[in-house]
Amino acid sequence: MSTFAVFGMTEHYAREEARKKTPTVVGKIELTEQQWLAAVEARSQKTMNSARVVQLSHLFDAPQFAEQYIELLRKAGKARDLKIRAKVKLDKPATTTRTKKKAPSAEWRDVA
Repeated sequence: MSTFAVFGMTEHYAREEARKKTPTVVGKIELTEQQWLAAVEARSQKTMNSARVVQLSHLFDAPQFAEQYIELLRKAGKARDLKIRAKVKLDKPATTTRTKKKAPSAEWRDVA
């Protein structure tokens, strides 16, 4: 059984990430609220303009549920590069360098 998820970038996700990662102090100077909000907005715009994508949804059992989720994301606001990806197990197991144990490996692949 495969699992599916929606990958891409939304304006909401970019803004929330920018709020978490934008510092309130630069050097030894504390930013005012307006300066911090401007920095958050600049960082979220930079994220929206980049090519970076993240997993936006939880796991779905079927791709049609992921398609419905994409429709909801498009209605909710600005979004880009929304794709459905399936988690596929690889034939060759990954080996760790420390223990030399072979663990099952998987990767996300775009659904055609």
